Amino acid sequence: MKKIKPAPLASIAIALFILVSSIYHLLFQPEEIALVPFWVAGLLVCVLLISASALSLNRGGEDRSRVIWTRGRFSALSADLAYLSAVALLVVYGRIGPDLKFEFLGLSAVFTFGLVLPLLLVVGSFLAIKDSINLLYGYTARGREVLVFSMVRLSAVFTIILLGGIISVILYRGIGAISWEFLTSPHLRLGQQGGIATCIEGTFWLVMGAMLISAPLGIGAAIYLNEYSKNSGLKRIVTIAVGCLNGVPSVVYGLFGLAFLVSTVGISLLAGSIILGLMNLPTIILTSQEALKSVPNSLREGSVALGASRWQTVKKVVIPSALPGVLTGLIIGVARAAGETAPIMWTAVTFSATPVHMFYGFVPDVTQPVNNLCYHLLNLIYFLGAWDVEQNAWGTALVLLALVLSINMVAILVRNHYRKKIAW
Repeated sequence: MKKIKPAPLASIAIALFILVSSIYHLLFQPEEIALVPFWVAGLLVCVLLISASALSLNRGGEDRSRVIWTRGRFSALSADLAYLSAVALLVVYGRIGPDLKFEFLGLSAVFTFGLVLPLLLVVGSFLAIKDSINLLYGYTARGREVLVFSMVRLSAVFTIILLGGIISVILYRGIGAISWEFLTSPHLRLGQQGGIATCIEGTFWLVMGAMLISAPLGIGAAIYLNEYSKNSGLKRIVTIAVGCLNGVPSVVYGLFGLAFLVSTVGISLLAGSIILGLMNLPTIILTSQEALKSVPNSLREGSVALGASRWQTVKKVVIPSALPGVLTGLIIGVARAAGETAPIMWTAVTFSATPVHMFYGFVPDVTQPVNNLCYHLLNLIYFLGAWDVEQNAWGTALVLLALVLSINMVAILVRNHYRKKIAW
């Protein structure tokens, strides 16, 4: 029966408390931090427990220190303990406090106490957990395995907490602005009053225009490259070029639209739709290509053996089988188009609350500029401090976040729905 080591287990528990509480303070940034004495005491206790565990690492009276304590392990443990002790002592002696100032090469920066201290504690708690697990298992292969899996789990939990914290903050601060009037009325007095109805309307038509441009071109290009192109060199060059375009910053697309589209069609819904369509094109091509590649060649060969032409095979066999991946790429493109600001700042949007002019009640006037949720939020952020727009800004951010999350949720549901119908 394995002997239980209380000291490493206690240090792990204390380090986990420090980790969770410091992440909470790092995300929410409260005005006062009441846990500072507990953090300092926890760090010092972890140092003592880890040091005691290291001194009592010999098993059953047998001296195995030469095997366990290599120079690298001893140096790493000493450095970790020195870091924990230094953080605790710096807090005790007031070296880490409000308005912490750093100077380097004549440049200075001021950081808040609520940012620096929790960040140092997150690093310190990870180090304490690592050393405690190593000491608990005596630096064996089992200990390294537990350490790796523990760090992976902690990273996953940290990611969930981080994303959940961001969503919680936006929800907490923005839910007060959400009302029927806010969603159905245009903004007034530079966003201090009114709502975001014209922003939602403009965002919808920009996204629809972008998808009408990018979806046929992207899916058609993917079908040609994967099903019809026989020149492997050309196919490789086009694929590399599309991948490079996928990594181009969005502001570059905005500059391209300003230089080549605005001079022709002006700042308008059409210019913005073209730019967003060009941005989505690489994503749709790449995702559609991967979806088409996932279809087994045996299905194509079986269709051809039954007398079907190449187009009939693509239409009746390949595209239905690749439909989940293709639709997922399209919906991801919709989410990306809904959340972009830089490409449309100079090509399509205006801060005025003018609604989209419609022909016959359902055809938008593509020659006129529109409003947009992202651009509206950007302007409200500019007005913070000068005008009373903070609540409306958080409400706009919440609506935009809900829109993007809903689109991604639809993508997941659509993919799962069509995957259940595919069997090969």
